[in-house]
Amino acid sequence: MQRDAETNDIELMKRISAGDQHAFTVLMHRHLAGVVNFNKQYLSEEAEDISQEAFIRLWNKAPEWEDKGISPKAWLLRVSYNLCIDTLRKRKTISLDHAAHALDIAANIAAQGNETESDFQQKIATLDRLPERQRSAITLCAYNGLNNKAAAKVMNISVDALESLLARGRRKLRHLLNETADD
Repeated sequence: MQRDAETNDIELMKRISAGDQHAFTVLMHRHLAGVVNFNKQYLSEEAEDISQEAFIRLWNKAPEWEDKGISPKAWLLRVSYNLCIDTLRKRKTISLDHAAHALDIAANIAAQGNETESDFQQKIATLDRLPERQRSAITLCAYNGLNNKAAAKVMNISVDALESLLARGRRKLRHLLNETADD
C-alpha cells in the first residue's frame, strides 16, 4: 500500500488505461471525497450519484486519456461540473443547498469583520443571484481553492475568460451587497 501512496495520478491513469482495476481503486479512494464535496455545492442530494458517474466516465475514457496538462483530479472536477450544470439546466432551478455550501465564499469575498447569521444568509442569497458561470468561477476558486488555470480547465474556458468571469462576478457581488446594505 505504501507504493500506492507514492504513485502519482498520471501514473495511475496510465495503469487504468491498461485496465488496471487496482489503480482505479487507488485513484478513486484518493479523490472521491473531494469530488463528492465539489458536487455538493451544486446538488447535495445527487452529489454521490454524480461522483459515481464521473468515476465511471473516467474508467470508460481512460484508454483514450492522454496527459495534456490537465490532472486527473481536474478532469474529474470538469466532468462533475458538466454533469451538475446539465442536471441543473434540466431542472431549470438552482439547488437551495448550493447556498448553504457557498457560505464560506460569501464570507471570504465580502469579509466585513463580525456579522450576524442574517448577514451571512443575505450574502448567500446574493451569491445565488449571480449568473451561473460567474458563480461557478467564484465557487471553484474561492471555495475549492483551485488556481485560475485549473478552474479554467474545469469550466472548459481560457484563463483570460475565467479571470473576466471572476472580475465581473466579484464586481456584481459587491454591487449587490452594497445595494442590499442600502435597503
